[in-house]
Amino acid sequence: MSGRNAVQALVEEHERALHHLMTMMNRWPEDALDRPVTDFGTVRNLLVHIVESMFTYFQWVREKLELGENVSPPLAREALSRLSSPREWERVLSLSLPYCREATAGVYDDDLGKAFPASWNEREIYMVEQMLEHAIVHVWRHVRQLEGLGL
Repeated sequence: MSGRNAVQALVEEHERALHHLMTMMNRWPEDALDRPVTDFGTVRNLLVHIVESMFTYFQWVREKLELGENVSPPLAREALSRLSSPREWERVLSLSLPYCREATAGVYDDDLGKAFPASWNEREIYMVEQMLEHAIVHVWRHVRQLEGLGL
């Protein structure tokens, strides 16, 4: 087995993106979750998408590397949909940080080059490293979208 420096760097970059989003949320007015967002309906729906996708990406890594039992996300979709304030969303994101670390606990740098079909399209092949990078960029892409709304 190799080390975990590259894996840890990717997880830390993902955390950086989540921390940035949490800092943004700290400034949001209470009505921010109900603001309209193209393709998602509302900011709330976009946040559900961001968090669910994050769980999907990290579970994909565990599943493809056959790391055993999946790590349970801190909240289910139903619970995410009921969050009613930016402060509650901030809390969920902070709970997700240990989840991401735990989900990658058995991933080593040698695993990063292993490639598997994406869960959403069997014809798309991702290396583990690409999936973790995708998780990072996914958050940043939607951060830009939220910033474009003035949030």
